[in-house]
Amino acid sequence: MADHRVFLDANILFAAAYSPDGLSALLVELGAAGRVILLTSPLAIIEAERNLEAKRPAALPALRKSLTAVRVVSEPAPADVERLTPPELSAKDRPLLAAAIVAHATHFVTGDVGDFGRFMDRRAQLPLRVMTPRQFLTEVRP
Repeated sequence: MADHRVFLDANILFAAAYSPDGLSALLVELGAAGRVILLTSPLAIIEAERNLEAKRPAALPALRKSLTAVRVVSEPAPADVERLTPPELSAKDRPLLAAAIVAHATHFVTGDVGDFGRFMDRRAQLPLRVMTPRQFLTEVRP
């Protein structure tokens, strides 16, 4: 069984569907092959779908196909969002990070360096590692 429980942020779901030859799509392939356990939340899926509908509707079937390799976890309770996530993280991102923490993800993979970059080197402050797809594939090498 795979040791890595990898939560995919909405932008990773979007990128995997938008660019099937990119690193995000490679992460989905690793999940489909059983090399990692992929997780995401309904909120992340909704955001990815909304952005694909606006920017590349033809990629929606690719998103739906990639989701067959991803376990959809429950949304966290508002109290968990408050308790588990840094208050300086944007309000729109806190429920996603909380969902990952509640689901016992080992990694939160995101392309959103603007909001999450400051947490990418602070493992001691969070119970999981926040990484870009490139960092995950390079450092973890699943």
